[in-house]
Amino acid sequence: MRMFRQIALSATCLLLLAQLEPAAAHRANMALGVKEISSAINGKVCATSGGAHFTFENDGHFSYDGLWQSSGNFTFGDNAVILTFDSGLQRAFEISRRDGGLYMEKTRVVCTAKQ
Repeated sequence: MRMFRQIALSATCLLLLAQLEPAAAHRANMALGVKEISSAINGKVCATSGGAHFTFENDGHFSYDGLWQSSGNFTFGDNAVILTFDSGLQRAFEISRRDGGLYMEKTRVVCTAKQ
């Protein structure tokens, strides 16, 4: 049963990545450090053009609402936000700035202050 949950969660993560809009190739890819990533997403809701929303709470919790719903905790690393899902699965998403936009992996996100 535990293996089935791990496989299901892994498949869910792959679906998330497949849903995200592929970005066009960009010449300038500015890697962000921990401070820049924290400033860009902490306490904010980040949305993709496909309608998915990541909410990053100030207390380190996140939620995802898109093709499915998920939640857990997050931390920051150089160039990445590291999500630990409630199931225990952990996944790092590279965060960068390209052409003035913020990207999670290859998907542009627009982050606004949480209301």
